[in-house]
Amino acid sequence: MHELLLFGQIPRSRHEQVLKILAGVAAMQPRRVLERHIVYKPLREPEEPGAHLRRGGTQNVTSKNIKQAAAKDLYFTQLVQQLSEEDFDVSNAQGSSLTTASDSGAEAKWAYEFRDIPDTGDRGVLVRLTNSTDIMGGDPHAYVLNLGNQFVSEYYLEGHRFVHENVVILLFRILHEPGVRSLETSPRDTLPSFASLQPLDPSSAYILEAKIRVQDLNNPAVLDAGVDELKRFKTQMRGCVEISVPDRLLLDTRVKWKPKTSVQPPARPVQAGVR
Repeated sequence: MHELLLFGQIPRSRHEQVLKILAGVAAMQPRRVLERHIVYKPLREPEEPGAHLRRGGTQNVTSKNIKQAAAKDLYFTQLVQQLSEEDFDVSNAQGSSLTTASDSGAEAKWAYEFRDIPDTGDRGVLVRLTNSTDIMGGDPHAYVLNLGNQFVSEYYLEGHRFVHENVVILLFRILHEPGVRSLETSPRDTLPSFASLQPLDPSSAYILEAKIRVQDLNNPAVLDAGVDELKRFKTQMRGCVEISVPDRLLLDTRVKWKPKTSVQPPARPVQAGVR
């Protein structure tokens, strides 16, 4: 599955106005969205850039070797939990929030998501590969750990969703818990109170995401139709929201290589009179 994407930014003061405009454009009432995102990365560390050149012993690297090196990139992935404001109080009262029902008829509340870095092509929209796996039962956190990952951080997405023809419109902002949890090695077992969450952006600005999902990117007709529809939506929103293509590297999901710093032993203090 691939996504075609455009983005815009809206100040907090215009949030209600833009919600009403989008409701008119999409001819539907906004659907409330509240999600918990738990971020993971692989246990093994990425290789130093250029390490494959030194191993090969030559600077003449074929295109095949370049593709093999690119395939070794490591990526951040996410667990996404669908929530409502009532779930925060229920979690605190009933225990762990990291389990999910195994009822086969129930809608999946958890999904394991991968999002690739957007393509380099200049089509007027961003294009990226994405994959989502629904988790119907058990412990989603344990499932992701068994895949060879480790916990990094978590945050919450709050907003509203619309559907206009084939365009999925999401007007949202990112919330987080106040304070630093950098030493935590696992997600919270219970959810915090919803009232305690604060916007990650101090200005409380909202992001507008316009997205079209494309199953077969190798079909030029389907791809062109999706790109044209997103551009029509961009034109339709002109004067209300400035929608554009951001720098693709702002959506880079790769794990960056960091050089290991050697820890020097503390210098032995020199005492007067000691030889």
